[in-house]
Amino acid sequence: MDIKQAFDFTGTKVVLLGTGIGINGPEDLVTASAVAFAQCGAEVAIAQATKESAEAAEAAVRAAGGDPIVFTHDPRDPHDVERIAAELPWESVNTLVTHHFANDFGRFPDVSIEQFDETVRINLTGVYAASRAFLPHLRRAENASMVHAGSIDGTFGNPNVVSYSASKGGVHVLVHMLAAQLAGEGIRVNGVSRAGSSAMPLNPSVVAELGRATPLRPVAEPEEYASAVLYLASPAASYVSGVLLPVDGGRTAPTPGCSPGYTGYPH
Repeated sequence: MDIKQAFDFTGTKVVLLGTGIGINGPEDLVTASAVAFAQCGAEVAIAQATKESAEAAEAAVRAAGGDPIVFTHDPRDPHDVERIAAELPWESVNTLVTHHFANDFGRFPDVSIEQFDETVRINLTGVYAASRAFLPHLRRAENASMVHAGSIDGTFGNPNVVSYSASKGGVHVLVHMLAAQLAGEGIRVNGVSRAGSSAMPLNPSVVAELGRATPLRPVAEPEEYASAVLYLASPAASYVSGVLLPVDGGRTAPTPGCSPGYTGYPH
């Protein structure tokens, strides 16, 4: 492999599904990744949960020189992604990227069954549904891959977001299972264990707390998540499958992550 060509996606087609942060909030990972793929020569199709998010993603990609296909979808309906797959004017897809981000801030047992169920349906069932809907497209492509957005909360669990943690933990296991099952078809499946983002409307006190728990800095820029997504989709990662790549500023490396007992770094 020529390393200089590792991130040349000319001639490839990428589908990116986002929900926004908290469904109606800003969307970072998919939009930033779509821009990066377009800058590297890929054709991109983007689906967002709201008209506003879809228009913002389209504008960002066009500003980067791309010409995206844009959809809106209802992440609460796992079957809606089948419509997008049917309407997509491409026979094949080289990479599927998903970022589902439903989140009910709440601890056990305060989160209701209904809230828990909706979060799992969007974050976990939604990823399964997208993987299933676009599998025929991926099977018709060479060097196909999936990149699903997980979370460090899905690795260690965060008692403040019990439904989000459980659903992202399910995504992590799904990545492992899909990677094992699809390897024989030449389809790689990986994930990104993300942390906070500068695109999130976070309270300053929350950012300060994250800063005390993160060796580098409190939150990532969306482009830093996009770089990891591009790597996992690229020929540079041709022997990488079933991996959840932590992109978290070192938060889950030398620290106990979200442990309530963590008190910060000594100065």
